[in-house]
Amino acid sequence: MEHPFAGQLEVANNGYAGIIDPEPYVNDRYRGRWTLTRAVQMDIPVLLQRQFENGKNNCTLTSITAIFRFYRDHGYTNIPEDVTQIQEDVRDIAFMHHFKDEKGTPPTQIATIITKLWKRYGYDGRGSSRYLWKWSTFERELKAGRPFVLNMANGFYKNHSVTGIGYLQFEKRGFPDVILLAVLDNRSKDVRYIDFNEFNFWGSITRVHPPTTRP
Repeated sequence: MEHPFAGQLEVANNGYAGIIDPEPYVNDRYRGRWTLTRAVQMDIPVLLQRQFENGKNNCTLTSITAIFRFYRDHGYTNIPEDVTQIQEDVRDIAFMHHFKDEKGTPPTQIATIITKLWKRYGYDGRGSSRYLWKWSTFERELKAGRPFVLNMANGFYKNHSVTGIGYLQFEKRGFPDVILLAVLDNRSKDVRYIDFNEFNFWGSITRVHPPTTRP
């Protein structure tokens, strides 16, 4: 049995995620002295699935709740302050779009749920999903200060959604940069990281576009 890389949870099986200590991980996996040259991270409420409805297959709903609570803190005061109320509103809409406690949220419905939640709160914001991407898709949202929902079909986060909140960029002369995506995974209170260089699987990124006019 292979040992995990330094800074990575043992259950990650040397895969793309489960990274808890970025610098040791990068220097171990990519063999050498790397320099952290950029760090971007948003201050998103840390919510756990088990806080809501016993945490049963509600990872996507928890990510959406955290993102909307973030926007509440950024001036969209029609959004409830109470995360339990936001979760109930998300859940109510999700049930109309094929969410089930036994199976969770279909990835193809996440953008619609987000759009309708904005509408419920009286805003013209929207959600939009992509199923094929490159790094610039993620970077654009993070640099603009817009958290997103990332759903993964396989690997460490199989059939699971996390909240994208930032990234770390490492450089080393003569080598391609190493990018670690910072996420809240709805299971742990700590920030976890996904190695974008090893990020090769099926999934979706759902972007949360705030209203076109500020409140």
